[in-house]
Amino acid sequence: MRQFVFCGILLATAATFSACNNSKKAEEKEIVSEKLSNEGALEAEIKAIDEIAEKSGQIASSLKYTKENGASIVVHATLSATNEILKVEEEYAEANGGNYGTNSFYLKNKIPFAVREYFEDRQDAANPKFVERMSYYDDKGKVIKTIEKRVNFEEELEAASFVPVALHSVSIDRAMTVLDQKGEFETTFQGFVAVQALNYLVVGKPGKDSYSSAMRVDFGDEFINTALANQRAYMNKKCRVSFETIQDASGFEYQMYTGGEWAE
Repeated sequence: MRQFVFCGILLATAATFSACNNSKKAEEKEIVSEKLSNEGALEAEIKAIDEIAEKSGQIASSLKYTKENGASIVVHATLSATNEILKVEEEYAEANGGNYGTNSFYLKNKIPFAVREYFEDRQDAANPKFVERMSYYDDKGKVIKTIEKRVNFEEELEAASFVPVALHSVSIDRAMTVLDQKGEFETTFQGFVAVQALNYLVVGKPGKDSYSSAMRVDFGDEFINTALANQRAYMNKKCRVSFETIQDASGFEYQMYTGGEWAE
């Protein structure tokens, strides 16, 4: 069971990340870096952060957001004992059966120094490829080397070897927007849904093509009771929620509401 928490502790860092947008640039596509003098040191830092992430109970996580077109996203941030963000994992699925996978951002001094992509490339629907790609960045957030392995079957990835490829940048901005519940991931009350005698609280942005998230509600507190009493009056009102992700005996995972309040 993973404990999900409010993401307010991340707000102070959002501006820093936005200043380091690693969006792709045309000139990067032609550059292939064969050697990196500090690559061994970067790999050691990545390994250390992964070990901390495996043991750490300090995790700030977003709701899992979905759209009717099949797109989804959820983000987890591993924190140090002093609430410094060490690693951000963005799990996503693209709309209409597109690519899906995970982007893992490794941070130093609040700036990503490496990004690992692990995904199924479905751009060629008749011949999908499984890809693991690692990109390294300088201290200003600019990509300086990208390596990749690409295979036909996922089980072949572990044995495959990385090869240098054209520089490829991945921005952390969307992941931080999800964690901070801003923009299209802003949390507003969208009503309740009953499914097989169970009640679910729905939050997200209004509109048919917007992201939303549902939490099972097993008890009534002041927030739930107020919203239930007059759903129309509170529709689209900003709120903050806390929750846990529960896995039942069959392995099915769902979000369980644990508390909420209306935002100012």
